[in-house]
Amino acid sequence: MALSIGCLAAMTGCAKPFPERLNWYGHHPALYTMAFRAAAEEALVRSMTGRGYYDHMGDAAYTLSTTGICNRATLDTYLVRKERGCHLMGGSPAPDCLNSRACASFRYDVDLFSNPEFRQIVTAALQRPCDYLTPPNQVTYRDATARFGMSASANWRILQCDGKQVSAKSIQFDDSEAVLRINFERGA
Repeated sequence: MALSIGCLAAMTGCAKPFPERLNWYGHHPALYTMAFRAAAEEALVRSMTGRGYYDHMGDAAYTLSTTGICNRATLDTYLVRKERGCHLMGGSPAPDCLNSRACASFRYDVDLFSNPEFRQIVTAALQRPCDYLTPPNQVTYRDATARFGMSASANWRILQCDGKQVSAKSIQFDDSEAVLRINFERGA
């Protein structure tokens, strides 16, 4: 009996709850949100240029200042001219959609996302983010903070790309509110 209880306690005690409290970033409440946003931006750059985000952006991946959510004009200034950054998808607008509850939400420019091909690129990146993130061993400054908020190493680690990968299990675009919500899970 004691052996059974010990085995049960060991099995439940060793399992990490998901989403994890990633204390190596001071419990930042939006780590998953930032990592998903990075995957979406990397997917967009790859579809536009055929190159990875860091290869395409060079030093601008780390140095561009950022202003607001991207629209058609600011996206060009960001990814084509590399003059000023913007966020493809902005911060967490839904107070009931918390990373600690396996939920992430973003604001977006409805006009920019009205293009079905554009929306499909972002959707694919949210469904399989590790397929679109640049592996840290291919990034010169793998631990330097990129302009979307975290380093290549951090995004890779947060989305557990070397193991049971984290991905969106549901994606909901609300064009009337310009809010995107995803619920995410860790793979088996």
